[in-house]
Amino acid sequence: MELTAQEYLSHCYKLPQVFPTLPLPNENFVQQWKEIDGAPVLNFFNKKLNLNTENFTWQNISAVKIYFAQTLGGKLPVIETASREDFLNMEALLNGKNICGNYPLTVNAFTISAKNKKIFKHRLILLNRAPYSNISSEKLNLREDEWLKISHKLRLRHEAAHYEILRILGGMKNHALDEILADALGQIAAFGNFSPARQRLFFGLHGNKCNGRLSFYCQKVIPAEREIVYSSVDKVLDVVEKINELENFTEQFCFITGNSILDILKKEAAAL
Repeated sequence: MELTAQEYLSHCYKLPQVFPTLPLPNENFVQQWKEIDGAPVLNFFNKKLNLNTENFTWQNISAVKIYFAQTLGGKLPVIETASREDFLNMEALLNGKNICGNYPLTVNAFTISAKNKKIFKHRLILLNRAPYSNISSEKLNLREDEWLKISHKLRLRHEAAHYEILRILGGMKNHALDEILADALGQIAAFGNFSPARQRLFFGLHGNKCNGRLSFYCQKVIPAEREIVYSSVDKVLDVVEKINELENFTEQFCFITGNSILDILKKEAAAL
């Protein structure tokens, strides 16, 4: 079902009356993933998780890493690939598909709630080692190797934020609001602050036009009204810069998730 711009921009989360003690306990499935303990990746998938990896042609499986990230939602297995083909193969494997998805080059990470019946609803972070949002290092005045390291840090914190939304608030969406929070926390982790200009670059956002990653999260919006969404997101990024003034995760988290993009803009307009 397609959404109007107003419906899309009204999305936010109901915050808990009492915020839980963080980090949350690990989910039960995490223990099973700890059994990898240095074993070859495909061997672990085949023998420990009973996943059939033979349907896929792996490009650089020896470079695939599995480790754990401590998030405020608990520990989470991280699968890190070194090639686009292996990244797409891994997403299909975890979700019980035989055919890889057709994702834009700007997308190189997922927080997955697995659909494969063997590991159903296991939550994982899947990362590919690539420039963040498919942005070249030159656009950020960085060396390529430096940008790849920053991209990894940004991407990992971004995906951890999605998991934190899921565990603390009970859901997560491929939505501009969720992406703004995840990228804001990612920018703070990787660069030390949130920059609206940097975010527009990551989103491929130019006023009411978009030629990048943000368009992927707006596919459910009526095409004729997507420019309204792009324009609203463009404006809200300047308000989100206030996140740099907030002292802790809870304040940062609630500032964005507890307010829709429309609400944030209305409150800012009323304050002027």
